[in-house]
Amino acid sequence: MVEIEDLIYLARNKRYEEALELVHQLEGNLEKALTLGAMAKEVFHIDETIAYSLLEDAEYFSEKIKNKKEKAIALANVASVYVLMRDVDYGMALFEKALKETEKIKNAKEKIKPLIEIAYYMGISGLVEFSFDLFEKIFDIIINLKVNYVKKTEYLLDLGDMMEKVGDELVSPEALTFYKRAHDLFEKLHVPAKVATLEKKIDLAKTLNTVGIPEIRNAVKEGKYIYATKLLIRSFDEEKMIIGLLEIALWMKKNATLGYNQIVNTALKYLKNIQLSPDSIEYVIRLLIELERFKTALALSMKIEDVYLRSEFMGEIAIGMIKSGEIDGAMKLAERIPDEHVRLSTLIELRKIVKY
Repeated sequence: MVEIEDLIYLARNKRYEEALELVHQLEGNLEKALTLGAMAKEVFHIDETIAYSLLEDAEYFSEKIKNKKEKAIALANVASVYVLMRDVDYGMALFEKALKETEKIKNAKEKIKPLIEIAYYMGISGLVEFSFDLFEKIFDIIINLKVNYVKKTEYLLDLGDMMEKVGDELVSPEALTFYKRAHDLFEKLHVPAKVATLEKKIDLAKTLNTVGIPEIRNAVKEGKYIYATKLLIRSFDEEKMIIGLLEIALWMKKNATLGYNQIVNTALKYLKNIQLSPDSIEYVIRLLIELERFKTALALSMKIEDVYLRSEFMGEIAIGMIKSGEIDGAMKLAERIPDEHVRLSTLIELRKIVKY
């Protein structure tokens, strides 16, 4: 029996003719189209010409499918690869074609699966707004279905699962859009296990805000921190790499994982040899405060020319210090804050914390 993973492996290793021979042994046109699409996605960065050839074949088999649901799914799959290969106009045209196939389906219940698949393929190809809007339309269709509560719940669970799946394949800021919506859905459906899983994914995506590509997020989630840092160094420039190391360290600290201080120290070594952009300085200061590296955070805040902004950071550092037990140091720092209003409000806040 031919496995799709085997064909992708052959394509990845440039054994195209062998892979194509095996594709023809697959039973249905849907399976052939999906496999060819997956192969094209895999080889695009290796051989663009071959990738387009595979996509043409995938589209050919898609058009041969008579079942409207299967045809819509196949076309959406091909469309997503075109978009990922930066042929956005043609990809969008195929997505429109896929949606038109679903319009031919009379039974509203029968439309749900292909529409969910189309929304998924839109999402993973980076068409985030289109995908999210379509998921919301599907939600409305499900809510308005004249079916019993159990069946309606099944549809909604499938919807939530697919939104989560889209999030898993996107960078952190985009992933959050889908994770939060899926979390809201599972919460309303009273599925505590899924709610807990998504809360962790949301927290991770927020923590790895800058470098949270799916591969790095997944490695961190599984506790593969050394592998995650290697991916980080390979994937980003020096500035983002420093930020990423601090983000990974913060996640480890939040989860009481040993070794996060070594990662912070590595980031600080790199930090000595680079001039951060203004936006990055502010973000790094906040990360260092959360990591309780107050001395370095304060040194960076002194580089900020805006007196009010510098004062605010000094206030945040002082509050961080007092929460970690450095009462005298926090008070002394607060008294040095140049902006009078920020100094006063910080001292009031510090005194409140000490009392409690």
